[in-house]
Amino acid sequence: MQGGVQSPRLRATDWVDAAFTLLTSEGEHGVTIARLCTTLTVTKGSFYWHFRDLDALWEAMAVRWQEMNRRRVADLDKLAEMPPDARLIALSTMLIGEDHLTVERAIRNRARSNDNVADTVRNIDAEIFGAVESILGEFEMSPGQARLLSGVLVYAGIGYIHGHEGLPTISPDDIQRAIPGLLSLTLAGPFDDPEQPAPDLH
Repeated sequence: MQGGVQSPRLRATDWVDAAFTLLTSEGEHGVTIARLCTTLTVTKGSFYWHFRDLDALWEAMAVRWQEMNRRRVADLDKLAEMPPDARLIALSTMLIGEDHLTVERAIRNRARSNDNVADTVRNIDAEIFGAVESILGEFEMSPGQARLLSGVLVYAGIGYIHGHEGLPTISPDDIQRAIPGLLSLTLAGPFDDPEQPAPDLH
């Protein structure tokens, strides 16, 4: 922590919450120390009590974002009465919400210049991949097929985060139609297990 007078009213999490609010309302460029101090009606000394610089705030934001994603996935896991295809649709729908996309894109942009944020993003991707793979594991497909389809879905999601503004908008209804189709294609087979050696055709 840097020097300064600690505000008795604010915690580091208050700064992170304020940063997320600015991010979703004003975009990535709205998250500045000056703008945060104005929003929270405090001096810059209060900011530097909690964070060494703006990069450190973004690192805390990335960690909080990871925690929020974990809670959402955990909440879905608790819905035992929901069939796996419905949980997969719910998870995919969550990931295309406009506020979600705004935060995801901003944190991924910051990851390009901040190694700590990049590490957190990699962990987030791995956890989302694991959640998707776990759901797909409930269907009658091989582990290799579940892993392959998980990769397709997660890579498609990451691509949508970065490119959705220049592409047709995907709605929750689109996801409800697309996911069952992908599952049907995979389950209809027969597909070679991607984890098994390819047959020798010579």
